[in-house]
Amino acid sequence: MTAQPGRATHSHVALYAATVNAVVIFFLSLYPFSGWAYSGRPFFEFLSYPLPFYVRFFDNAANVVIYIPYGFSLALLLLPRWQSFLLALLVASLTSIGVEFLQEFLPMRVASNLDVLCNVAGACIGATLAVSPLFRRQWHHLKQWRRRHFAEHSAVDYGLLLLGLWFITQLNPAMPLFGVVAYPQGLPQPYVSPLDNPRLFLFLVEAGGAMANMLAACLFMTSLLRQKTDRFKAILLLLAAIWLCKMLAAGVLLKPFALFQWINPHLVTGLTAGFLLLWFFAGRSRLVQTITAILALLLAQFAATLWPLSEVQSDFLSLFRWPYGHLLNMSALLDFLSDLWPVAAMACLLLSCYQQLNTLQIKQ
Repeated sequence: MTAQPGRATHSHVALYAATVNAVVIFFLSLYPFSGWAYSGRPFFEFLSYPLPFYVRFFDNAANVVIYIPYGFSLALLLLPRWQSFLLALLVASLTSIGVEFLQEFLPMRVASNLDVLCNVAGACIGATLAVSPLFRRQWHHLKQWRRRHFAEHSAVDYGLLLLGLWFITQLNPAMPLFGVVAYPQGLPQPYVSPLDNPRLFLFLVEAGGAMANMLAACLFMTSLLRQKTDRFKAILLLLAAIWLCKMLAAGVLLKPFALFQWINPHLVTGLTAGFLLLWFFAGRSRLVQTITAILALLLAQFAATLWPLSEVQSDFLSLFRWPYGHLLNMSALLDFLSDLWPVAAMACLLLSCYQQLNTLQIKQ
């Protein structure tokens, strides 16, 4: 029995998910990647330290939670349950020890055996969920649901993974909804406008960027769907989910006066125009939606490069009510993923476009 061309294998999707998790873990653990120096202490000495007397609940909980999806995706790489479980624990343990070892060379980081224990515990939870009989049944139902509603090309599986990554990039409540630019806090900044009306220039860039970003993200999702009847419901569901995500993130992270910092008239205008265009293109073919998503993604990135204002980090962090150390890491991670997502999404869209054209040629 031959495999269908274009269909993603289970292991490839899990491998990409594990890779994304590993990148996030290394980024959060080693940021800001500066001040590398050897302390002179023996390597891996931290593993034999007594457990620290003073612990912070948030740090330990974060060390557990961040490794749960990592262990989960690693446990999906192999089909035999006991092999996949052991693989997840082994790779997660080596990753955690490797990260802590590298932290010995960073003056702003402290290598800790408690962090390793928390990381392995999180990976164990994720791997247990992945190999449990209950999940296996749910995974079977999920694959059936995916085949009913989504196209069979391998780009679709990668697209679903990237869609989840895109949601993570939207967790920054100081960034406008579907926005690619944001007004800096603090004193006004001078800038050169290519138009006679500087306010009009800022309006066009901000509104146009939001419109293009909304069109790109939503068409990216609808181009994965099999049936046209699912697209409009999916659009409304995505918009409601991202709105709720922004509201929850703002309520948890921002100070009360900045709760609606991510809403402004320029943004509302751009989102309204984007919604009208989105409703029009949602009824077109998958190939048309894919090509339109590519163009909208390029337009959104072009708008971001035209934005003349820059954020001052101290003013930006003043909007938040969390400790600055955690915010710096979170903000840097979200900025990194926000820069990475358009490149990965563009590659996925181009792959999807190629596979759709190839399918049309085969049918003809």
